[in-house]
Amino acid sequence: RGQAKVYNDWAAQGSEYKIWDWDNCLEAFKAVEKNSRKEPNEKFKKFHGFNGLLHVEDSQNGVYEIESGLIDAAKNFGIPYNDDFNGERQNGFTAKDGRRCSLAESYLKDALKKVELHPDPKYDSLGKVVAVDVKSFAHVINIIWDEKNKKENIAIGVRYFCNGTVRESFIAPKGEVILCGGAINSPQILMLSGIGPKENLESNNIKVRKELPVGRNLLDHPGCAIVAKSTPNAIHDWSNGCEIGIIHKANVEGKIPCKDDFFNESPDIQIIAATYHDGFLDPAIELYKKKYNKFDGLIMVPLLNIPSSVGYLELNSNNPFEQPKIYFNFYERPDDLYRMISSLKLCQIGINDEFGQWCTNGKDMNDEDWEKFITSKTSSLHSCGTVKMAPESQEGVVNHRLQVYGTKNLRVVDASIFPYIPSGNTNAPTAMVAWRASRLIVEDYMRTH
Repeated sequence: RGQAKVYNDWAAQGSEYKIWDWDNCLEAFKAVEKNSRKEPNEKFKKFHGFNGLLHVEDSQNGVYEIESGLIDAAKNFGIPYNDDFNGERQNGFTAKDGRRCSLAESYLKDALKKVELHPDPKYDSLGKVVAVDVKSFAHVINIIWDEKNKKENIAIGVRYFCNGTVRESFIAPKGEVILCGGAINSPQILMLSGIGPKENLESNNIKVRKELPVGRNLLDHPGCAIVAKSTPNAIHDWSNGCEIGIIHKANVEGKIPCKDDFFNESPDIQIIAATYHDGFLDPAIELYKKKYNKFDGLIMVPLLNIPSSVGYLELNSNNPFEQPKIYFNFYERPDDLYRMISSLKLCQIGINDEFGQWCTNGKDMNDEDWEKFITSKTSSLHSCGTVKMAPESQEGVVNHRLQVYGTKNLRVVDASIFPYIPSGNTNAPTAMVAWRASRLIVEDYMRTH
């Protein structure tokens, strides 16, 4: 979820944005969550839900011995233990396991089971229609506008490519077009439909319907991985994700964090740690293995949770099948780079103290070496923000109800609307936005009809 401050910053953009403050967002977080913790205390219940569809559970099977060594190292550094990163505070370390529950696994599968009854004019009876119709291998080309009311930019459907042909799908009377393509696809669809920066649209021969800063405010949690080599055959199963998490405040001068940083309740780095097994993910590590034989170990990935640098994306052409140009601008601000160096130095100490061998030059690296390492190894993990929810005067693309400025019947509901990036993984915040959006859609429908 991240820290409450981020959501209060969302709400601070204007009085109408109060519906996005921490208290209102917490209501949504709890509504979507199905937490399985046994005998939760009252403090835990304050922050968690138990009747939603998004399953969350505590660790059931413990951790590998190699990971226990990392936990011991965290304790020796003075990092406080935290059994609930989504509770009162975010800083500290924890351990978890289990299969990740996606929104498709929880909410979409549930929706696909629902069947609605509609009049069937052919047989003078009721016909069964699924509530959600999923089109696989479909690629949206653009939004269809009501050409009879050109000045109002009324969305009436979408044009998409499927099974070798271009098709059209129209909304029901009093319905809406809702884009949920994510931080890359949603802005691309808007720009291909004439909503976006005037210069970029006109340079790609697209008629400008509404000039908005679509594609700007590209936010992300850049991550950089290092791997420690363990004794042979120490790992027997491939990890399915983070098994140990450390969330801390980094040093803006690139120094190793101190105890005060570990107890700071406004952390800006999360380190995810998991077992590394043969055939994992980093091509550089694969090359290392070919040279020095295969090995098992521990992978640690610091993520910059509160970045200062901001990127953007723009159309490469008016071809909907061509990917847009993406400029992440990672580490454009020096403090981002030094905070990442600070966290990697912390990982280095933990690895050297507990395992003794890892896949870089380790203790011989200076800050210049770290900079080269980071800029060559950084990955994008949680893109968001490119269809910013904010007042139009503050470079917003959608309003507080997620409706696109200068249009009708058009809403965006995904991580692209985040005005500021949450200081945690974006799966739960995206689910929270979807839940709140569902209420806004019903409210707007009831008010206007």
